Amino acid sequence: MAIIIPAILTDKEDVYREQLRRSQYACQIVQIDVIDGKFANNKTIGPEVIAKYPTSVSLEIQLMVLDSLSYIRDLKGLEFISRIIVPFEKNNDLKECIYQVKDAGKQIGVSLNPGTEIAKVKDLFGEIDMLLLLGVEPGFSGQKFQEVVLAKIKEAKKISRGLAVEVDGGINFETASKAAEAGADFLAANSVLFKAPDFYLALEELTKLVSGAK
Repeated sequence: MAIIIPAILTDKEDVYREQLRRSQYACQIVQIDVIDGKFANNKTIGPEVIAKYPTSVSLEIQLMVLDSLSYIRDLKGLEFISRIIVPFEKNNDLKECIYQVKDAGKQIGVSLNPGTEIAKVKDLFGEIDMLLLLGVEPGFSGQKFQEVVLAKIKEAKKISRGLAVEVDGGINFETASKAAEAGADFLAANSVLFKAPDFYLALEELTKLVSGAK
């Protein structure tokens, strides 16, 4: 069974606040996408907004930034953040990022763009808690799911069955079950939930779709 994680990607503080409010009543963990406008062609809310809204739900922060260490320093002291995910690409401080996050007592994840091969990160599997596979190019929600990710899920699980794998991007009512059946443990969903007429009904339906997978 895969777990659905609502993913918030916005540059507007009021939207962030509202989407977090809705999510925290229905989920145990929520993903917050943080983009700096340099790693990808988009910019979202940052650590200062996240810090303003403590929450009872655990937050998973996905960094899509060039200077991951700077963001980690701003975020690692927030108790309601349980996991920080840093990009493999354009990251010259990957080992230090892993150390800093683990030293703060939080889980560390590494994300891969659709075109990056699993082989490039397999040596890190013993050091990280999660591998996040992007199903779309980083930056914007609502993109079409790239099915090459399904083979990457299977490859990662073949190398390390115990490593948690998350898929983020392009998750909807058609792709969620495919990703779950391929072995994904977590599925981050944005548009399919937050653009639905009823957020809670969409979350329930999506959860049912993946409840019997694996």
